[in-house]
Amino acid sequence: MKPLPALTRAPLIALLGAAIVLALQGWPGAGASLQYETARNAAEPWRLLTAHFVHLNWRHAIVNAAAWIVLARLFAPDLPAPRQLIVMVAGAAGISAGLVLFYPGIAWYRGLSGVLHALYFAGAGAWSLHARSTKPRAMALLPVALFFAGWIKVALEQPRAATLPIPAWLGAPVVPQAHLLGALCGTLMALAFAAVDAQRARVSSGRGA
Repeated sequence: MKPLPALTRAPLIALLGAAIVLALQGWPGAGASLQYETARNAAEPWRLLTAHFVHLNWRHAIVNAAAWIVLARLFAPDLPAPRQLIVMVAGAAGISAGLVLFYPGIAWYRGLSGVLHALYFAGAGAWSLHARSTKPRAMALLPVALFFAGWIKVALEQPRAATLPIPAWLGAPVVPQAHLLGALCGTLMALAFAAVDAQRARVSSGRGA
């Protein structure tokens, strides 16, 4: 059997992940038993990761599951499946750690949107860096615009008070701080991947010489 093409692997993994997200939504009690909770995280540390795959309601779960598939395909040329998996896991861990350290007042959290922000910024960052060296200048501006537009969105949505916003479409509170932490994680991962690629290029160049 031939291996799957590189551009197919990332969306397929995202599709499987989205199926897990929807299955968890249909599992009674999954949200309460798997969500991030400051009072239980120490005794039940798996919540620091599982919280990102359970959701407030079906609408929340479906939107995030669909967004995962779209982002996985969009960024697959510049962020292959193994790196996307690294971003998802590292993003989940980084967001939970950030909530513990910087936002101890947030008592509970669930949802994939923070991790999707990590994937978005890692993908847009990688696309921007690759496009600068491989695409005409006009085309290279698109991923850069996506990257900075994303940061503007994250900055503008940060709450100015202690209360968390409740968007009408969701009917439940969201945690923009998780989006901020995800954006930071994704940006750092894009830079780390760029550094690894640059080091590999230097090694290859040295061998070729």
